[in-house]
Amino acid sequence: MIADGTRGAHHSYMPDATTPNVDHTPRRPASGTEEAVRAVLCQDYERLERQLQSIVVQSTRDDPIALRVAWQAFESELLHHCDDEEVHVLPAFTEENPTEAQALLAQHDQIRSSLSKLGTDLSLEHLPTELIADFVAGFRDHLRYEEDLLYPWAAHWLEHAARDRIRRELSGTATVGPTTVEEWRIDLDHSNLRFTLRHVVIHEIHGQFRRWGGTIMLSNADLAKSSVHVWVDLASVDTDDPERDAQIRSPEFFDVGHFRRATFSSSEIQLPEHANPIVKGCLALHGFMEDVDLEITRHDRWIDAEGVERASYEVVSRLDRRRFGLRWNLDPDIGGVVVGDEIELVATVEAIRVRR
Repeated sequence: MIADGTRGAHHSYMPDATTPNVDHTPRRPASGTEEAVRAVLCQDYERLERQLQSIVVQSTRDDPIALRVAWQAFESELLHHCDDEEVHVLPAFTEENPTEAQALLAQHDQIRSSLSKLGTDLSLEHLPTELIADFVAGFRDHLRYEEDLLYPWAAHWLEHAARDRIRRELSGTATVGPTTVEEWRIDLDHSNLRFTLRHVVIHEIHGQFRRWGGTIMLSNADLAKSSVHVWVDLASVDTDDPERDAQIRSPEFFDVGHFRRATFSSSEIQLPEHANPIVKGCLALHGFMEDVDLEITRHDRWIDAEGVERASYEVVSRLDRRRFGLRWNLDPDIGGVVVGDEIELVATVEAIRVRR
């Protein structure tokens, strides 16, 4: 049974006073191409809003299982949508409009955080209908913001091939042919991202990030042309020590108030004949962008009992934290250097193939 509750605070994802304002001056009439781009970019939102309306209805009924199933399906779709924008649209948008892009990424982070909170409440069967309605309202605000800011830009600046694909999808005349690129999404429920940092007192600090995700694009014709995009919510760091976690999030280290997210985008996949594959790319962390290598030490692929295609990877990387301005080193009780410079990252990744 969904618990009763008073109306919560509005979960708005609209920009606050520090976020650039959107220009609301009248625009010239949109061209057919712009309308086509806008329509396709809005398709996911329209479908998600219909799912949200269904969830609102379900929340008024005495069927917590049905509500939980509907919510999990919606949550998965919305997270995939955010990942899609961050992989296919926002990188180019960032080059032209870095401040506005950062604001959109911050809104995506807020959406993910709200989803996580609402999902936890739902699992405990304490999710008031009013909270769902607030989330719907905030989500619509975010949609209007992107319609004003991101979609007009995409209509003008997406490459011609992307616009042609969008028009074909819209008209239903896309050419049917063999799939040359497979899209895979990281399944966070079956994946983990862990790290180890040497410490002079306790030998090693072990931790993980609770919220992260991404997309893998596998090229069938040439695996070396595949690509990887991963995001990590740095505020989700967990070392099993709340006091230490708070210090890691603080301005002394990650400074999540200013640098909430880390991202990795691959630039090259190396497939040596007698060694493990290496994924080369750029890691954006703490306001720095540095080249890093990821080594794939294990890979598997299978179809599960429900007919879903899955793939798993074991990935290892080692980073020098000083390259990203992470130079905090002092323990007030000991003094001097207590934390090593090298951070070892180990990711166990399970991904699900996306069928369009």
